[in-house]
Amino acid sequence: MSSIALELTAHRARNQKKKIALAVFFVMSIICLIADILIGSQGLTLDQVLNGIFHPSSSDIASRIIIWDIRMPMSLMAPLVGGALALAGAQMQTTLNNPLADPYTFGVSAAAGFGASLVITNVIAIPFIPVEYQVAFMAFIMCLLTTFMIAGVSSLKRVSIEGVMLFGVAIMFAYDSMLTMMQYIATETQLQTLVFWQMGSLDRGSWEKITILAILLPIVLAIMMKDSWKLSTLKIGQERAESMGINVNRLRVKTLLLVSVITSLSVSFVGAVGFVGLVAPHIARMILGEDQRYFLPASFLLGAVLLELASIASKSIMPGIILPLTVVMSMVGIPFFIFLIVKKGGKF
Repeated sequence: MSSIALELTAHRARNQKKKIALAVFFVMSIICLIADILIGSQGLTLDQVLNGIFHPSSSDIASRIIIWDIRMPMSLMAPLVGGALALAGAQMQTTLNNPLADPYTFGVSAAAGFGASLVITNVIAIPFIPVEYQVAFMAFIMCLLTTFMIAGVSSLKRVSIEGVMLFGVAIMFAYDSMLTMMQYIATETQLQTLVFWQMGSLDRGSWEKITILAILLPIVLAIMMKDSWKLSTLKIGQERAESMGINVNRLRVKTLLLVSVITSLSVSFVGAVGFVGLVAPHIARMILGEDQRYFLPASFLLGAVLLELASIASKSIMPGIILPLTVVMSMVGIPFFIFLIVKKGGKF
């Protein structure tokens, strides 16, 4: 057998292993979803939950309300938001060429929260847009502005990757301070809503929000997958990508626009959830490598699993109390962030 044939066989074997890994991640997400639905302050058995899901008409009213009106919306929001944030983090790391980029650490989530606060506190009222969509729209605008501002700084040759990271951290603190100012001028009811944005919670999940994400995310993922070979080439280097006829600036703008859409929706629905977009892509990269055909869906699935596990932990650590998602994710994200810095020796 020739060396080319051997290499082709090895390549097919590697791809087969990657497909098996994706299948494993998918099964993990389903198992975690079922576990998340099972766990709650009302101790429902597995039979009651399964019967309530598949045969709701035969279940008692209390169980049906708990499962379909409380647990299911919260549990289904977890994989959708987790996958969206992981996808956003993966694309930010690729397009900005920065392994520490994600919507939370680079201030994009904080920007969305600040944009939402402007509407919540009635500082800004957007004409011609229904009230229920103004929060998401303003969150998207602030996400978009911040993402392209970071992209602009990262495109400057004299600014290192470390410099871009510090710029992102500065942006995050700037938006956090402005969000604090919004809290200061807010009414009691508005303040309660703003605190929700900063902590992140799935308890405001609804079937309408689930439907929006369930329709939008496959479209965004499909568009990103269509550009997977271009994104894989971009990881090799901008000059190499341009030499192969790829319009890097156009690709970067297109990708960051999609990142802004899914980040703004995620934050407007459940608040700012940290570190999912940092941890999930790195785990996917360590297992499957940089090939975007496998890296992107793996990041999405691992992000779903991470937020499902965070949802389970938020209900289990202190029974009777649902901890904020950012608190739970920080327990994992901060040590992982430090690990990355130590592993790289502070050089990226």
